[in-house]
Amino acid sequence: MLRASSWVLGLSLLLATGGCRHRGPWAEPAPIPDAAAVELLVLGQPRDGAATRAVRDELDRTLATSRAQGRASIIAWLGSDLGHRGPDAGGRCPPPAPPSDSALAELGALVESAGASAWGLPGPDGLRCAREALPYRQPGLNYVVRIHSSGAVELASSCAGPVCTLTAPSDDTLVELALLELGPWHYPELASADELDVLIAQQTSLLAALAAAPRVPRVLLSSIPVDSAGVHGLGGRLQRTGYRYLPPPVQAALAEGLFVGAIGALERSLQVSADLSHAVHRNARTYLARPVFGVVSGAAGGASHTIPTSRGDALLPDIETEHPGFVRLLISPDEVQVRVHARVAGRWRETGISVALDPAPLPALRTPPTIQPCSSCDPLEGVTDRETWLPRGPRPR
Repeated sequence: MLRASSWVLGLSLLLATGGCRHRGPWAEPAPIPDAAAVELLVLGQPRDGAATRAVRDELDRTLATSRAQGRASIIAWLGSDLGHRGPDAGGRCPPPAPPSDSALAELGALVESAGASAWGLPGPDGLRCAREALPYRQPGLNYVVRIHSSGAVELASSCAGPVCTLTAPSDDTLVELALLELGPWHYPELASADELDVLIAQQTSLLAALAAAPRVPRVLLSSIPVDSAGVHGLGGRLQRTGYRYLPPPVQAALAEGLFVGAIGALERSLQVSADLSHAVHRNARTYLARPVFGVVSGAAGGASHTIPTSRGDALLPDIETEHPGFVRLLISPDEVQVRVHARVAGRWRETGISVALDPAPLPALRTPPTIQPCSSCDPLEGVTDRETWLPRGPRPR
């Protein structure tokens, strides 16, 4: 009886808070550009369960379509959910499911057999449980992958202890992916002090080598996003992400415009932001030199609803959904088409936005984003010489 009452109470609370969040331009996405010869598919937080099997089927369909259209596919696996629904489960690592009954193993088998180039990072649970099957290449916890216009992929960096080196980009370099494992920085129990010092030294060395190399479009990938509107965002119940919480060398690289985009997982949702500069200013009062698009793709193992009072309040994504799925980036020489694949009410839906692959610098003088009384308040209706309006109820007449 008590269990039934708890279920009814939980359902009532979910309905009272508006149910799952699903916002953005969910119309038919723009056609794929003919110049988009390369695509990057981001898988974050897959786990054993029905949601991962559904993602596997959609990924299989997407890869088959890309092969038929002659498009090269690269898979980024940004950590797995091996514990009890999320990496904040206090170090609990249940025994792995038998391979014959493991959705995670099925997804890994698809990645290995798809003919795509797959690269990844272990993420907090991979580091904690140390038993993840690796269906991707992982040369280390900090490395750079270079993608050419032809779709060819190569490892462009090497690290020996705290020192990392980088080969020079060629003329046909389309984009470089810098994969940095930030898990031990955000979850200190995952590494000793000496191990963390080496990781940060590697990141400092690698970012310095990227800054000294000829400028090409570069994207930052990590199992932990730069910022999030979910439960791990600034002001959220499990506050973990945000510019102010990044390692100092990563902060400096973002501020100086080294990266055109930042991709992460961790959250059990899908989020796309055309520019993170306003969120960075809200949470750290820092101006970025260039626009940085943001992607959170952590729903490959299923999504999770976050009530409004537990959400981060610095980032306002252009697209956000609390449904299972993944994010796909179609990369052409001039732009990146960011597409969200989400399973809503048993059907796959797709939408996306386009961002510049090499955006122009932001102006030195610019209007700061709205910060108080809240990030989504109307600055015209919230001025101090009139009655302040907060978007918590009907608009005053």
